[in-house]
Amino acid sequence: MQLIGAWFFDRVLTTIKKYHMLDMGDSVLVAVSGGPDSVALLYFLKHIEPLYNLRLRIFHLNHEIRGAEADKDAEFVAALAARLDIPAMLESYDVPALMERERLSLEEAAREARYRLMDRLAVELKIDRIALAHHADDQVETFLMRLIRGAGLEGLSAMQPVRGIYIRPFIEVSKEDILGYIRDNELAYRVDASNEDLSILRNRVRSDLVPLLASYNPQFKGSILKTIEIVREDQSHLSELTDGVFDLLAEVGDGIVRIQIQAVEAQPVSLKRRLIRKCIKWAKADLRGIEFKHVEAILDALQNVPVRFELELPGGVIVFTEYEHLVFARKQLFEGPPLKPVRLIVPGITPVEPLGIEIETQYHNAGDIVFEGDGDVAHLDADKLPEELEIRTRKPGDFFVPFGMMGEKKLQDFFVDEKVPRRQRDKVPIVTVTANDHIVWVVGFRIDERFRVTAQTKRVLVLRLKPQRR
Repeated sequence: MQLIGAWFFDRVLTTIKKYHMLDMGDSVLVAVSGGPDSVALLYFLKHIEPLYNLRLRIFHLNHEIRGAEADKDAEFVAALAARLDIPAMLESYDVPALMERERLSLEEAAREARYRLMDRLAVELKIDRIALAHHADDQVETFLMRLIRGAGLEGLSAMQPVRGIYIRPFIEVSKEDILGYIRDNELAYRVDASNEDLSILRNRVRSDLVPLLASYNPQFKGSILKTIEIVREDQSHLSELTDGVFDLLAEVGDGIVRIQIQAVEAQPVSLKRRLIRKCIKWAKADLRGIEFKHVEAILDALQNVPVRFELELPGGVIVFTEYEHLVFARKQLFEGPPLKPVRLIVPGITPVEPLGIEIETQYHNAGDIVFEGDGDVAHLDADKLPEELEIRTRKPGDFFVPFGMMGEKKLQDFFVDEKVPRRQRDKVPIVTVTANDHIVWVVGFRIDERFRVTAQTKRVLVLRLKPQRR
């Protein structure tokens, strides 16, 4: 394929090499809307296909927003794919429904739909790289939008030339350069009328704010691009520092992070904010919907520790203090139906599958008992117990008389005193009297004083907690 534009070709190829965007033999999915930027990118990659021995595929998404015009865009891309002999993945997604369901702006919903589908195709097709047509003017617009909305260094870094498998070969050339490449090579493309919709912030920035700033400084775009480069380098360094501190201090699991409050407080404020954001991202998997105010609310709360603190963040993540730790976790880890009461087999073995345990019960003569100092074993006066017992999990209002105490205590307060993590409290088995729901044993912790073995006890009921046999 012969294309005109040696300067443009050399400039983009320099960017590709500078950021190590491509390797020999890469499978590349090219996002093609049909507009001038993506068409130019497709032709450019087709031109260098032999140079890198690339395997190209096209991705096009109908957002189901523009009706017949969107259908014509898909037809155009399909014809373009056939002409260039490149396999095309033509997808559709109900973006308006996604927008309503997840309370996103139209632009956010469209972006979310694109990335979800591209990520899926990357796995299914074993794609090495996904090429996007964002250019230097997009960088400037993104910087200004984030500045208007409020952002830290990460946001003001604008678009990354390489992010995971995503690459932006045009990130250092302007829209004017791309249009020149299009004109020189007489490439056909589609015009998206929604780019003129001034209800969309990006379009207002492009049509109103950019010309206004140019009236103050005709070279302002170059100045912003230099600022972005400086910010990106600073952000990269701070991210490395944050990663090192996070790896040293954070205890992580699936959808949950625990980090010592004192260790967080010991960090400089810039690292504190980044640590909080990283903890949120680990628990949530992304930072969508997370704003400066959320991070500040968490940092402010740490000033009042040991006062208990809890905050629910957008996206189903909760943050709370747990003794000397700050915990970030997906809300669903704490949710789930309570265990339906299971009748305790006495004597015998009672499996409790939802909790992955079983409880073994045996009767013994009091004189034959050797007491075990083990929280997983309970010794009860059998004659003080009714015939029917059951196992359940906690419920609001639970109380009992902990062994060794004289008065009643709320189960919630008992868990707090015993430093039982919140995420585990709904999974603690509780043995109760079926008839009146009195707690007999908080399994693994304490029996009720009223059922303890005394000098007058004749028969002992021994309950033993065990992992469920598979």
